Amino acid sequence: MFQKRKTQFIQEKIALRNSYDKEILQSQVEVQNHTLQYIGRELHDNIGQLLSVARINLNILEETIKDPEYEEFIKQTNLLIAQSMQDIRSLSKSLDGDFVKDFGFYESIAHELDRIKKTKKFKTELQIKGEIYNLGQEREIVLFRIVQEILNNAIKHSGAQYIVVELSYQINTFVLTIEDNGKGFDFQEVLQRSSLFESGAGLKNIKKRAELMQFSCDIVTAIGTGTKYILTTSNLKDIQ
Repeated sequence: MFQKRKTQFIQEKIALRNSYDKEILQSQVEVQNHTLQYIGRELHDNIGQLLSVARINLNILEETIKDPEYEEFIKQTNLLIAQSMQDIRSLSKSLDGDFVKDFGFYESIAHELDRIKKTKKFKTELQIKGEIYNLGQEREIVLFRIVQEILNNAIKHSGAQYIVVELSYQINTFVLTIEDNGKGFDFQEVLQRSSLFESGAGLKNIKKRAELMQFSCDIVTAIGTGTKYILTTSNLKDIQ
């Protein structure tokens, strides 16, 4: 009886700890989502508006200055501002969680990869296997944030030229794979780093957020072999 009570106590303690960790992580995800939404709207409303005013002023200069040398300079600057406005609109959309809710998980990832491709520094590809189905609003938003973080890591650290995302919609399982052809890294060495700015906190955070959404997260990498993230769930009964 004592052993049975002891075992039950330990199980309850573990369950409470897991519940607490889940609530903390969920709160962090919500705060991050709200923060990114705010930044996206500020970029769109304030920076976008300032660029619009600058473009109007350039148009006025273009009409008044007839010197061919200056006219060409003004036209080039106008084109740069127009491109900047387009990039800001694209970025603000990707920061807004409502974009995923309104347009869907697949479309949001396609938009993100297209934005990266437009930098002309990376080739990107989105592959679909199976028939697309809804994974649940909250789950898709968190997964999209995870994808963004993984893509950001690839852009900043991998030295890759090619990034491919695959969404595999199976009957009982959903698999999200993100792979790059970069330089890779020593996974265990990164996890053991003690420096705040070089630690594996980002990788651990990706895994924890995946677990929150009942996904396993495997990271396959080695120095010189690129990096592959595999997120898998078979817990689909509540979303289909």
